[in-house]
Amino acid sequence: MIKFFGRYSDAFKPKIKIDLWNECEELYKEKNYIASYSKFFEYLRDEEENNVFATVDNGVIKFQVLQGSKEIRGFSDGKKISAIAIVADYDKLGVAVMRRLMELNYTLYYSRFAVKDNRIVLKFDSSVLDCSPTKLYYALKEVCLKADKQDDTLLDDFTILKPADMKIEQFTDGDINIRMNYYRRWIKEALDRVKLVNKEQFSGGITYLYLDLIYRIDYLLQPHGSIMNDIEKISWNYFNQENMNLLQHIESMEEQLNKMLARSDESVKKNFYGIKSTFGLAPPSVSESAYDVINKNTGNVKWYIDNKHEDFALAILEYIAGYCHFSYGLNKSLRRLFGMVIEMLNQDYLDEIGYAKKYVINGALNSELIVSDINAYIALDKEEYPLLSFDVSQLKFGSKIEFIKSFYDGIIKLSYKN
Repeated sequence: MIKFFGRYSDAFKPKIKIDLWNECEELYKEKNYIASYSKFFEYLRDEEENNVFATVDNGVIKFQVLQGSKEIRGFSDGKKISAIAIVADYDKLGVAVMRRLMELNYTLYYSRFAVKDNRIVLKFDSSVLDCSPTKLYYALKEVCLKADKQDDTLLDDFTILKPADMKIEQFTDGDINIRMNYYRRWIKEALDRVKLVNKEQFSGGITYLYLDLIYRIDYLLQPHGSIMNDIEKISWNYFNQENMNLLQHIESMEEQLNKMLARSDESVKKNFYGIKSTFGLAPPSVSESAYDVINKNTGNVKWYIDNKHEDFALAILEYIAGYCHFSYGLNKSLRRLFGMVIEMLNQDYLDEIGYAKKYVINGALNSELIVSDINAYIALDKEEYPLLSFDVSQLKFGSKIEFIKSFYDGIIKLSYKN
């Protein structure tokens, strides 16, 4: 059963977790290191995710942290602390692999890649005197995120390596096939749609169409491994290659999308599986960052509506939600609200994957469920932000475009102030 779509986020922890962090720091200052680390792992643990485990026995704390397909194990005896993730197995290492590991080590701040017993591992260790809770947080985050990413990258780049210690939930063949079919269908539909328009005249709309596509795949299909790397590459290149004009960006995105479409079924399927995570990829961001995205992009919808290109208008509106989900670590309520937009625009996928919510029934918006979910999602952060309130009376349900525009108008009025 799908709990939620989109990437995991650990941003904006509740007050009970902040209190644990404060306890953790006080205990560390008192040199009660094992008790401090015990509180640290309570702080890190997400009860819904069931992602962190720690036990204390005879003055030694042992811990496990789950991140994607990797499990990070470690211990502290009150004098030193150590953590290790198994990244890949091998029978024989080549020079190219060793060179890559050395290059990667130059990019790391707290940990290092090493080889041991025919395994590539990522390790962190330190004396407890030099490992405050803050340092431990960033060190574990580096180990978790790098180990989870590099196992996929290294296995893709070096065929002599083999998967090791994969901590994943296997989907059924049916679920995998549904994801693969929509992956191919959505990419092909976008590429085919662009062939019907003048690229110079529609360069802006095409850019929205392609970016919306990758963020939709990321949010709804939740791929890992090489497909996730492809999505991140397309997004990063677009927003960071400033020497390219819009048509060059479009050409670059099309080249990458065609490569994604050309993947064999076997290559696509292996990227779909369930995971548990502890650290989010997107950094915590204030709600104003998302409001800026809404304000900067909704005005671009009008031309496409006026000229009867509603599919491009919807792509812009869906892009806003997808980009915010992909790029920002937002409050839980705001993440869920943006998720509603992507979900209601893809009801066919939700139905096929067996997701219970029906925001659209026979082509019409299900206003009762939508209002109910908006109120439920606002309630997730209401205790932390008493002024948080969504004015559902201003929502317009005449069409999807009309609704989403009024929905975004309501979102930018949300007050995340204590």
